[in-house]
Amino acid sequence: MPGPTVTFQPDARTVVAEAGQTLLDAAFAAGIALNSVCGGRGICGRCQVRVVAGEAEVDEGGRVPGGGEILACLSRISGDVTVDVPELSRLEGEQILTGAERNGPFMPIPEEAAGERPDAAALAPRDPLVFALPLQLPQPTIHDCLSDLQRLTRELRRAGGIQDLVVPLDVLRTAPQVLRDANWEVTAVLARTNGAHELVALRPGTATSGLYGAAVDVGTTTIVAHLVDLATGTTLGAAAALNRQATYGDDVISRIIHAGEPGGLERLRDAALGVTNVLIGGLAQAHGVARDDIVGAVLAGNTTMLHLFFGLPPAEIRREPYIPVISMPPAYRAGEVGLRVNHHATVAWMPGVSSYVGGDITADVLAAGMDGTDELSMLIDVGTNGETVVGNRDFLVCCACSAGPAFEGGGITWGMRAALGAVQRVKITPGGGLSWSTIGGGRPRGICGSGLVDLLAELLLADYLDRAGRLRPDAPVVRQGPDGLEAVVVPAGESASGRDIVLTSADIENLLRAKAAVYAGGSLLTRRLGIDIRDIQRIYVAGGFGTYLDITKAILIGLLPDVPVERVTFIGNGSVAGAKMALLSQEAWRRAALVAQKMTYRELSTDTGFMEEYVSATFLPHTDCARFPRACAQLGRQD
Repeated sequence: MPGPTVTFQPDARTVVAEAGQTLLDAAFAAGIALNSVCGGRGICGRCQVRVVAGEAEVDEGGRVPGGGEILACLSRISGDVTVDVPELSRLEGEQILTGAERNGPFMPIPEEAAGERPDAAALAPRDPLVFALPLQLPQPTIHDCLSDLQRLTRELRRAGGIQDLVVPLDVLRTAPQVLRDANWEVTAVLARTNGAHELVALRPGTATSGLYGAAVDVGTTTIVAHLVDLATGTTLGAAAALNRQATYGDDVISRIIHAGEPGGLERLRDAALGVTNVLIGGLAQAHGVARDDIVGAVLAGNTTMLHLFFGLPPAEIRREPYIPVISMPPAYRAGEVGLRVNHHATVAWMPGVSSYVGGDITADVLAAGMDGTDELSMLIDVGTNGETVVGNRDFLVCCACSAGPAFEGGGITWGMRAALGAVQRVKITPGGGLSWSTIGGGRPRGICGSGLVDLLAELLLADYLDRAGRLRPDAPVVRQGPDGLEAVVVPAGESASGRDIVLTSADIENLLRAKAAVYAGGSLLTRRLGIDIRDIQRIYVAGGFGTYLDITKAILIGLLPDVPVERVTFIGNGSVAGAKMALLSQEAWRRAALVAQKMTYRELSTDTGFMEEYVSATFLPHTDCARFPRACAQLGRQD
């Protein structure tokens, strides 16, 4: 007998659910991503829905005070029910903005918006992970009666110097027919994986074109995919979407906890894998590429994303001594992984370093070229984990600190990701008020990371905020709120929700903690290396957040070190750029492995100096103005 049905409005989507299942899980099954920063634990209060027909069993704490809304994560299905999902409870409205036209729930993105460094390809010669080798085999005779496999092996050794061939059984099963139908003129599609050459496919004829690969950044927040022509190295297209794992929590710890619940790991794996398959499939369809012709994929992501994507239990990542199941995985076949491309396609994940410095950071270093220069550099990935790398061709040292999702909108009353309606720029007007601009130019829905940095800097410059992060009660935009002083950023009459968009004192504390963690990690790392952080010759900022960041304001609040602006370089999505380099170049792949092996990981939680650095960095820009001479001079303070 079918279970109860759940209908989501205004989408008019209906799914059959199980009694006792939460509305949050049913929404995910219906393809509706609800905002659930806390991972379905009823803490964040963002997955609000309203029952319009039928009823749901609401757990304690699941009813929103002062209204008829309930939390989807704390509401269970007991019978047929229809719920309305308001815009502010949805993730779909928070698409990855690239200036491209929307196409369904996913957005094709131009090369420059995908984080491609113009000179990245020049950092390594093109020699793809999967390649085609045309062969003209001598036909068997009574005097040359080698088996088909021996004949193929002999010719591969002769034509390509290949002596370590691995042939999957089902590829071998098709070989006799292909060889004879093609009159012994064939093309071997070969992957260099796990120290050997694997025969991915045997194709009739000697054409070497028509082979494609995918480079994918499996990020905590977003997933970005590029479709690449392996013969030419050309990127045919790129697409991006929110990682639907966000339904189960904004940060990796929430997801690790959810993975430990019954069926949780499978849900998280299906969420990331499903989005990746849709992105690659959409790109293939848009460019007339058959899925079977996609014969290789290189993915990059942090260590938790690696575990969740491959269905590996991640629980030990968050338990001391923080040991992952794997950090440098071997290559797998697409059929094993569940990636919907050629069944034998090679699927490789960029090698990582530790539980909290993963393959995405290796890819960043590769894309930035840090490992190939004498220049002393620092790479900062301003995200939930706040990874930092310091070094050059001679050494690389890295760390990660729990910055939290504040600069991605998490834990901020009106915080949101960079999306349509997000306030991204803020200025103090001559009259003392606040002016703002939004992504897309529409009415404000919230404030994204770059807007939050702008806002802190402008409040500080106007002396509406002191160096300890306290709002001044007499400032024109400051008022007493229900939980203390707050700054009114957008009045209710101008916002999309009809409510005041504010920055509360608690929000400011969260932002100061996040920026302090990022700065303290880099500062302590350089200190332990005997380097003055201001002597860093190049600072690379990775990730989508950095793309829209105002460098001068990021330095003013103490998020980035106080160095000349020209020393700061944004590399955009270095994760997907590095993955693509490894896909297209064996040398780049070897470099990635060497980078991961070379990087020395420093565990900050055991370093007694970290808390000292962290506390000092919770001021604006810092307690020690000698570290921020330009910023403090701009603020008119030299103390």
